[in-house]
Amino acid sequence: MRVRTAGLYLAALALAAFLIGPFAWMVSTAVKSRDEIFTTPPTWWPHAPSWDGFAAAARTDVLASFGNSALVCVGTTALCMVLALLACYPLSRTRVRWRGGVLGAILVSQLLPHAVLLLPIYRTARELGMLNTRWGLVVAMLAFTLPVGIWLLHGYLASVPMSVEEAARIDGLSQFSAYWRVTVPLALPGVSAVAVYVFFSAWQDFVFAMVFLTDPALGTTPLALLGLIGQNSVDWSVLMAASTIMMVPVVALFALVQRSFVGGLTAGAVKG
Repeated sequence: MRVRTAGLYLAALALAAFLIGPFAWMVSTAVKSRDEIFTTPPTWWPHAPSWDGFAAAARTDVLASFGNSALVCVGTTALCMVLALLACYPLSRTRVRWRGGVLGAILVSQLLPHAVLLLPIYRTARELGMLNTRWGLVVAMLAFTLPVGIWLLHGYLASVPMSVEEAARIDGLSQFSAYWRVTVPLALPGVSAVAVYVFFSAWQDFVFAMVFLTDPALGTTPLALLGLIGQNSVDWSVLMAASTIMMVPVVALFALVQRSFVGGLTAGAVKG
């Protein structure tokens, strides 16, 4: 038993090192001088930490792009959650014959690479005049965030007993009102977890932003990071410092909603 426990701890430590290692190296490179970045053998932590990379990154378009990313991510999250909750009403709270087929189609759609959807979505956005707009990017990102949101929310909402809605209907609420005023609040940890997942997915999106946005003034943070890569050279300290700055909102948001996020991950494990 002790050997098994020790093996599990070692495996957990190895996995943690594998996941945290790249982020630790990013932060370490951000505070290194240009000479120490290329030192052989490399050092994990600089002998003389320098904050010049962060100062240079603050003078780039990275900070200015935070506003664009925030608008796109908040808009994507809000629209995705509203549409996903509406779609989950017949899928999780009613008995319809085509429910299994719809859920299966949603799951199969996630097997396709997102790049496959780029061309049809791009042509549709061009016909509708939505290219090079934040609203167009929000709608485009719904193509891969909405199916995941529906699939996850279905499990969370299905775990809420139907008896609570029946009691609310006895008190005078309609079936749809009971869903929004009783079922959804009871599944709030799961709803919060899905909302955080959608926000994270939109925050780190690069492909859709690069295709749908051509105006530098509308660029999101990943596009601003791309602008730091020169044709013949890269200032690694500035690039890593800007990448670290980009991670701050994500880490801060996760720290605020950590309990709801972790609790929501298991909220739909009972039924669904």
